[in-house]
Amino acid sequence: MSAAGAGDVQRGFTRLEVLTILAVLGLLAMVALPALANNRQRSERLICLNNLRQIGQAYHQWGTEHSGRLPVRTPWCEGGLGVWDTAGLGYYAGCPAGVPAPTWASAGLYNYVWFQFIILSNELNTPKILVCPSDTLKTPATQWSGSPQSSLWHPTHGNKAVSYIIALDAFPDDNNALVSGDRNIRPSIRSGNDCSSGIGVAMGLVWNFPASFGLTSAIHVNAGNFLFYDGRVEELSSQGFARRVSESGGGHASGKIHYIAPD
Repeated sequence: MSAAGAGDVQRGFTRLEVLTILAVLGLLAMVALPALANNRQRSERLICLNNLRQIGQAYHQWGTEHSGRLPVRTPWCEGGLGVWDTAGLGYYAGCPAGVPAPTWASAGLYNYVWFQFIILSNELNTPKILVCPSDTLKTPATQWSGSPQSSLWHPTHGNKAVSYIIALDAFPDDNNALVSGDRNIRPSIRSGNDCSSGIGVAMGLVWNFPASFGLTSAIHVNAGNFLFYDGRVEELSSQGFARRVSESGGGHASGKIHYIAPD
């Protein structure tokens, strides 16, 4: 006699029972997977928000020693990245006449988003936070400088390791001014070199109604996260972004806001 008892009969699943189980499992997967995907997207969005908050804190710390200005609006001779030429005279606004610009200025590095962020390296622990986890086209750098391939300076990184724009028209008198945010912006125009910051080619967001600019689906599905001058970071839809930018006033005499993107 077997241990199970002489009267026990061992029986496998019938084909119908197997199909029923598979159908139930498939139904559970259909219900669970979208929820898991939404949780992942939300988690990535929160990381992106936190990245921009840290960038905002870094700008604030840097600005406490530079009259509240951003690097792009602070002359290079005062430690900033402002290199605009006043009248083609060979010297730069706010700096002594005849004093040569640094090599990075003559090389035009200030035109690149990644280089604009380099100046915050003392305030930011790592360049990893320059990439939004939802931005699958970007790969984070792990070091600010040096020759290794993991450096932001390395040709394999640079703008390829940055997800965020840098706005060029943020001034201390405008708490609503756009400072940074996700790169998935659809601009009104490519402004060329008409920005007073001296940046070579800038994008432009023109104030009009209805808005001629907005957000694409490249990162957060027609939405994005944006940093403003007072340090707040907001999750905005395409329409919400257009409304917020239109509320920004101080210092934008040209009727548009300029920015550079790491595209």
